[in-house]
Amino acid sequence: MEERNINPIEQHDIHTRPHRSFELMEYDPNWVKEFEIRKQKLAEILGDEVLDIQHIGSTAIPGMFSKPQIDILVVVRDLHNIKRRYDEMLTAGFQPRGDYTGIEEEYFTEDDQRGVRLASVHILPQGHPEIEGQINFRNYLIANENDRNLYAVTKKELFARYRDDYSAYARGKQQVIEIIRQHVDQWAKRIPKSKGR
Repeated sequence: MEERNINPIEQHDIHTRPHRSFELMEYDPNWVKEFEIRKQKLAEILGDEVLDIQHIGSTAIPGMFSKPQIDILVVVRDLHNIKRRYDEMLTAGFQPRGDYTGIEEEYFTEDDQRGVRLASVHILPQGHPEIEGQINFRNYLIANENDRNLYAVTKKELFARYRDDYSAYARGKQQVIEIIRQHVDQWAKRIPKSKGR
């Protein structure tokens, strides 16, 4: 996998849409509602294949500065069955991207009529290591005010400097993310295993 320190779920933006402007904003409680709407749609489309649907990323962390884009993690029994649902996903507004990030997932995006990204859906098979990593990172930042504030301030400072270059912004976060991940790993050893492993 390229760039060990880069969040693999974020790599697709860095490599496919690198030098672009983007928006960051203060936490919006409505993001929870936006997630719940999409969660219901995904549960209806994917049916019994679904084991878990989680709101991940910065929009899932109260108080976090974030792109207004809902990141969704779906854990399924068998990833190979998802291609059969492509037509239904398209009808619901989710564009299939295949294994766009290279982490053995089915990736979907939802954009508005202007092409603005509204949501990203990452479908992973049960047992995939990225499941626990994403959930633990979210839960840790919700629980730890100091690292949550550190991450938010870092994002704000980088956004002020690189608002027209997403690649530079994303790479700039990595030193802080790596420090936080070390804290997450230590914290995760003291809690029960995440659902969906």
